[in-house]
Amino acid sequence: MQNKIKSDKYQSMVLVAVALIILGVIFIIIALNQPKVNEEKTESTVNSSVPEHTELNSDKTSSVDQSSGNDKTEASVTFPINLNNCTAEDLMAIDNVGETRANAIIAYREYLGGYTSVEQLKNISGIGDTVYASIAPYVTV
Repeated sequence: MQNKIKSDKYQSMVLVAVALIILGVIFIIIALNQPKVNEEKTESTVNSSVPEHTELNSDKTSSVDQSSGNDKTEASVTFPINLNNCTAEDLMAIDNVGETRANAIIAYREYLGGYTSVEQLKNISGIGDTVYASIAPYVTV
């Protein structure tokens, strides 16, 4: 009888150990799948990161089809970009703004009838605080 008690106690300990190991693996998987937390920039840091009216060359090039063949030209954009009269191509010159996000910004501008504040970008689906912080220094109203 005493051997049976020791055997049951051993099995219980093994089951608890296995459960703890599985729980630990689950926590590690969840922790690794969490988004990275970036240091938030204060308003003064955001505004000082891009000097007013800085001209930058875009990495994106637009191709112009001419009769002699394809000629690639490099687009030049002056920052900050006015949200109320910019094109999708102007917006795509900003990091973190692709074609989809640029079209969403323009569609929301048309819906509003024009932006009154840069912070209205946060109302667009897909633009949260992190993306807004990276875009805000490059746009104006």
